[in-house]
Amino acid sequence: MDLLTLIIAIAFVQVWGAENPLHKDGWFVQWCDGLQARLKASAIREYTWLVAVLVPVLCVWLLAEAVGAVSAWLLLPISVVVMLYSLGRGEFTNIVSEYTKACYVEDWPSAMERAQRLGVHTDGVDEGDWSALHEQVLTEAGYRGFERSFVIIFWFLITGPVVALLYRLLFIYCQQRPSEDLPAKCLWAMEWPVTRLLGLSFAFTGNFVGCYNRLKECLICFKRSSQEVLTQSILGALSVDENLTQSCEVTRKELDLLSKLYKRTLWFWLASAALIIIVVH
Repeated sequence: MDLLTLIIAIAFVQVWGAENPLHKDGWFVQWCDGLQARLKASAIREYTWLVAVLVPVLCVWLLAEAVGAVSAWLLLPISVVVMLYSLGRGEFTNIVSEYTKACYVEDWPSAMERAQRLGVHTDGVDEGDWSALHEQVLTEAGYRGFERSFVIIFWFLITGPVVALLYRLLFIYCQQRPSEDLPAKCLWAMEWPVTRLLGLSFAFTGNFVGCYNRLKECLICFKRSSQEVLTQSILGALSVDENLTQSCEVTRKELDLLSKLYKRTLWFWLASAALIIIVVH
């Protein structure tokens, strides 16, 4: 049932692309704002984020339990909807492709606009400093590809759609309130095992030796951010020489290869999940 849910969800994503009609987060933002206003003078105000995330998750869990008690097949559409909501928002592949085209012709304004759409903070980047921009875009693109799908798929296959939803709501909360430290740490903790597993997967779908050599220092590290670990794994999988000077052409190729690496790894995960489910059952 889990594999069927995942396949249906991914099929819908392929059809909808960036226009996922379930990606409406206004209700959650309003809920967080209202909750923060009500608990501002409360003794539990420091845990507003926990209440904000857990209440909707618990409601979905209770609904799933009630429906699942009646029929497992009735639970299927609920699981698909939760998964579709939990998967990442907006465009990704198209923006990366547009950035690489702008990079190729050295169109700085267009490249900056695409980088900002990816979520790159470009305030500290000097005009014409392609090297600094490339580095930030590669890091952000790697993380966006990760949080959009792989971390959701991991928690879905391990624990079910409810925890996948928990991650997405926590991610949205952290995006809205980046200054709050505790929810950010919890988000990092949920990403910690997935970044390592994805890095190991890159070793099989990319350059094994290069990826492992870069990843081995991160495997049991509890200080590096998710972005740092992913960047090291990606550069290793793409056989990028760490001593190679960043240039427009080099980074354009890296980003082209990054999209292909993520596609191969997604299919690798789906095939591995199907094999494990068949063997277990």
